[in-house]
Amino acid sequence: MSYLGNLPVFDHKTIEWSIFYGKLTQFLRINNVTKEEIKSGILLTHLTDETYRLVRNLAYPKTVVSLTYNELVQIVNSHFESKQCSFVDKANFFGATRSPGESLGDCAARLRGLASYCEFGDALETNLRDRFVLGLGSGLERDKLFEQNPTTLTLTKAIEIGEQAACAREVKVMLNMNDFGRIKEEPVYRAKIHQFARGSGGGSGNDSVGARTSRRETGSCSVCGMKNHYSDKCRYKSYKCQKCGIKGHLKKVCAKNKNNSCAYHIQSEMWR
Repeated sequence: MSYLGNLPVFDHKTIEWSIFYGKLTQFLRINNVTKEEIKSGILLTHLTDETYRLVRNLAYPKTVVSLTYNELVQIVNSHFESKQCSFVDKANFFGATRSPGESLGDCAARLRGLASYCEFGDALETNLRDRFVLGLGSGLERDKLFEQNPTTLTLTKAIEIGEQAACAREVKVMLNMNDFGRIKEEPVYRAKIHQFARGSGGGSGNDSVGARTSRRETGSCSVCGMKNHYSDKCRYKSYKCQKCGIKGHLKKVCAKNKNNSCAYHIQSEMWR
């Protein structure tokens, strides 16, 4: 006989009995299983060897096959039922914090599971809200919740506000990443022409060296006019000027004179 759904095997060392029993109840219901012997057989055949041995020992001196389904459930329930609330259970609850990468909804659900052992009674929702807010790590979510009025804030509202703050933080990070990819514009400096007579006193060689030294001291590039690098690091150093046709600088900083020979030095006037 085939059944609808899939019932897992129960291992008391890895699975909570209450969770398995809930699944077992639904499995029997959707398959319309009403006979006691069939219900008992389904329960016993979905136990691991070690768990079956445990149930057999709990049933002694009776045998498991002689017990009804309700008797088997009662024996297992008595063994696995939650013990009275202890300080350990409360310590686990009040010490709970949000785990890295855990969503706010999952965090709240985990707190509810821990609170189920603490017998908070009418103070359950208040304790859940307080532990949820105080258990958040430092960040925009906790800052927003700290601004709220504790007398009117509910757990549901706290989760909603926290999720809105988390979305705002993600958008801010995304925008910052986009801004990081933009190239910062630097001022471009005008290149001034100095024509030197060849063979004259002082010579053009020394003046050219002085011009190059001046450009290096100012931290400007003679190739493109930018201020954040030197000409030997410029990505346009292999480009050919569209004005004079000489390779090694751009048109905007070209200083071509009548003799087609140029010398540069950087003037402290912004290029417009």
